[in-house]
Amino acid sequence: MKYVCLFFTFFYIFSSVAQDDVKVDVQDSLTISEKDLFIADYSNRLNIKFEVSNEIKEYFFPYRENVVKLSPNIGIRYALVFNYRFLSVRLGIRSKPSSEEEKDKGNTDQFQLSVKLLFDKWTHRFEYVRVKGYYVKNSYDLDPIISDGDNYVQFPDLTTNVIAGTSAYKFNDKYSIKASQSQTEIQLKSAGSFVPSIDYWLYVFNGADKLLNGYGDEIDRIIYSDFVGFNIVVNAGYYYTFVLKKWYADVYVAPGIGVDIYKETVHSPDGSRQQNQSDFVLSVQSGAGIGYNSDKYYFGVNYLNRFTDENRNNRDLQFQTLKNSFFVFFGYRFKAPKTLSKPVDYIEKKVPILKNDKK
Repeated sequence: MKYVCLFFTFFYIFSSVAQDDVKVDVQDSLTISEKDLFIADYSNRLNIKFEVSNEIKEYFFPYRENVVKLSPNIGIRYALVFNYRFLSVRLGIRSKPSSEEEKDKGNTDQFQLSVKLLFDKWTHRFEYVRVKGYYVKNSYDLDPIISDGDNYVQFPDLTTNVIAGTSAYKFNDKYSIKASQSQTEIQLKSAGSFVPSIDYWLYVFNGADKLLNGYGDEIDRIIYSDFVGFNIVVNAGYYYTFVLKKWYADVYVAPGIGVDIYKETVHSPDGSRQQNQSDFVLSVQSGAGIGYNSDKYYFGVNYLNRFTDENRNNRDLQFQTLKNSFFVFFGYRFKAPKTLSKPVDYIEKKVPILKNDKK
């Protein structure tokens, strides 16, 4: 309830500020729209962003009568993000852990690709993440026979495949989502907007049939589970950007409700059995950021928080219910080469809906 009250407090304050329209002279209005006073378009420039973050997907997983916290052996993450017109592509770069870390926490193989389609009103994000190899962060909670030793308990074959997406719509034309999502626009004056969105993801978890104890000995599990599920959450968010010359600060809060529908396949010496379940989901996403924007380069830092509450028990798979993430980034804008602009021109010609309406 306190998150809902916080949301409406933000909504009331920001709505009051956002309604202060800028007065435009009649003569000026013939050459420039009021919207252009709030947003500068840089979509025809290619910008490349280098990003550092601690964003790691972790899970709570059933183990006998307990719940273990699973994490991949991934430290600080790096990424290159390419932004041009309606398209944003993020490629992750993973630093290799030391041999001591691999012995302690195991080896993790990861592939991640994120793509965003950003239009004037709508934004869509699509992501595919495949991770193989997890360790148990709370190994000390397990049976001493399993957890004794110098290393964490590991699930070397546990594999997660997640296809996720977000679709969002902004109501205020004076507010730019692209300014924070892809930096293909710059917010010139302070503005905010109500931004409803839908989060959805399909997930598959399997390979929990084997574990390594604290001494590195391999143990075959007699009873284990695989999961396949679909999760969807509808959010009612409000976003606001404060602008002071070339500096800016972003804040947002987005409470949501949804449902998680999944199938569990339990494997045992007696065979396999399946059971279908569903859970009600409450979610609150929030964040803040600060940065600098100029015609050619930009930099900043973002902090994100997501709280999720699901009515589950120790026999169910759970996404991490509380997650804090930070992102530090630096980017540069420059003229797009013809090898990029020509094919994008061709795509926009064939699919007019992709074309920027300000061009």
